[in-house]
Amino acid sequence: MSINPQPPDGPEAAAKSFDVIAGELFTKLVAGLNGIGTAWIFVMMILINLDVFMRYLFNSPVRGVPLVITMSIIGIVFLQMSDALRAGRFTRSDVMIGVLLRRRPRVGHWLQMSYNALGVALMAILFGYSVPFLEKAWISQSYAGNEGDFTLPEWPVKLVIVIGSSCCAIQFARHLWEDVRYLRGFRDNEFMGAGGGDE
Repeated sequence: MSINPQPPDGPEAAAKSFDVIAGELFTKLVAGLNGIGTAWIFVMMILINLDVFMRYLFNSPVRGVPLVITMSIIGIVFLQMSDALRAGRFTRSDVMIGVLLRRRPRVGHWLQMSYNALGVALMAILFGYSVPFLEKAWISQSYAGNEGDFTLPEWPVKLVIVIGSSCCAIQFARHLWEDVRYLRGFRDNEFMGAGGGDE
């Protein structure tokens, strides 16, 4: 007769459950940002087609479409960047690292860990430099475009850059932690194999 093990209690179990919940919430946040970016692309396509038809049929283009598209591209990139990284679609060369992860997993994870650590650093730098620009755009209420024709406030796009870069830094950190855990387990297995400890 087998006895079902009781779930672990205490601080470790609470910390583990908190990590799981926080990870799930962050994944939902990243997926939500990606969904907003996808919807934004759909709206952008409608605006482009509407502008083309208005130009062709009535010789009256929709004002501000080029400016909206220009600013939208930046926002969409930062909205979808962290989800692309989470899903493994982020831009990188997988030719060498993919082979290493299959044939020499320890070396592959060391290389991947370096890549993820560099990603954390770069996104943290981008976040640090973007925050002052967001504050300045918010305080001064600066805008892009021509006054009297069509203008857009700059702070929403700068806010998206801040949110996107921070989420991408966190996602890089999550991947980095996975590599650290793998290498730690690999090292522990090597130690146990060399020591020949009793069970």
